[in-house]
Amino acid sequence: MLFVPPLLVGVVLAVWIVGNRPQPELEVADETSRMLRVIEVPVVAVLPQVVGYGTATPGQTWQAVAQVDGRIVEVHKELESGSFVSKDQLLLKIDPTEYEYAVAQLEAEIEQAKAQIEELTRTEENLQASMEIERDALSVTQREMKRIEELDARNATAQSEVDAQQRSLLTQQQRLQEQSSALNLMPARKQSQQANLALKQAQLAQAQLDLKHTEIRAPFDCRLGTVTLDVGQYVGTGQSLFEAYSNDLVEVEAQAPMREVRRLIHNPTGAAVFEEISMQRVRDMFNVQAIVEMASADISARWPARFMRIRETLDPQTRSLSLVVGVDDPYKQVVPGVRPPLLQGTYCRVTLIGQARPDQVIVPRHALHDGHVHVLDDERRLRRQPVQVEFRQSEFAVIRSGLKGGETLVVSDPTPAIEGMLVEPLPDESLHERLVADARGVDANQVTASQSSQSPTTEVGGQR
Repeated sequence: MLFVPPLLVGVVLAVWIVGNRPQPELEVADETSRMLRVIEVPVVAVLPQVVGYGTATPGQTWQAVAQVDGRIVEVHKELESGSFVSKDQLLLKIDPTEYEYAVAQLEAEIEQAKAQIEELTRTEENLQASMEIERDALSVTQREMKRIEELDARNATAQSEVDAQQRSLLTQQQRLQEQSSALNLMPARKQSQQANLALKQAQLAQAQLDLKHTEIRAPFDCRLGTVTLDVGQYVGTGQSLFEAYSNDLVEVEAQAPMREVRRLIHNPTGAAVFEEISMQRVRDMFNVQAIVEMASADISARWPARFMRIRETLDPQTRSLSLVVGVDDPYKQVVPGVRPPLLQGTYCRVTLIGQARPDQVIVPRHALHDGHVHVLDDERRLRRQPVQVEFRQSEFAVIRSGLKGGETLVVSDPTPAIEGMLVEPLPDESLHERLVADARGVDANQVTASQSSQSPTTEVGGQR
């Protein structure tokens, strides 16, 4: 009795004190957020571009080949490797003496053949005149033979006289036959001489051509390749002498993947293009501009070019398509100290520019994550947005579906990306401007350094 009641009183008192003591005030902590760079998804007119690499080659190559035998008797003073020569300029001359003799001989034989034809013509005329005389003589002989036969019928002449007249008639007929046979042979003899004349004239034309081939002239304005010839050197028919390259055109055959070349052709209807196949239709289908640049870090030089054709096969190793562009008058575009000539063998970067595609939604390539991007909703919370890509180019991707433009796109790496997490957006205006300029085909060098300096260089992942 002395222990239990005080204990109970103590327990009750303790419970009352605990139940009635003041509760501590609860302070709700602010939700943490991550600072991430964002841009507004732009909608711009995209200029499709494809970049390929290739080596410059002359648009036209001339292989000088000796077409006659002989010793070289003359060479042009500029017949040296790398020299420029003009069209029709005499570069090399082979000894023409033998060919001049051949021309002179054939000219004489032709004159002889013409004289023989003329002689046959006169002979034919003479034979025709002689035949007229022989026919008259035959008529006289025949009349005389008839008179003698009448006398013989009346026994008024001797048999010897009849026989003599008969022999005279046969002799006259024989002479007429000989004249006729000779006259009948005249067309064949004249035809033979005319064929001989034609043969001589053909031989003369060949001899004159051989004589002309003793002089080797430039077929167009060109630059010489390797030359190792000199006066006195003997050359044979078919021997290669040197090469020359045209000055008015340089071609570059650039290779690019088929999937990239497709973006240059915009055919939303999928309709057939070719009613008939021609190179002009191919050029109209592509309708691209081209720029050729030196693929060298030491020299920055570019030339405007034109699309010419597509090679007939794919590269068997890289499965790439070869597109050929041409640079017109490369030597006339030389700017001393700025733009050198586009020489054969120069390794080049070729940019093909297609027709602009309006109203395209684009995002930076690094903002794509396995078929989706990260955007912010109206409450600045991270959302995962699936997208389909039309094509990728340079540092951006064109979106086919999933974005309409104007969304707030996260361009920082949000790893770990937690759906619904709160984000503190940091607008990256510099990236937005570079992205739009890239899509429009504006050279990246035109984006000012001050704009570039405004772009953060590291990912922002701090918390507040």
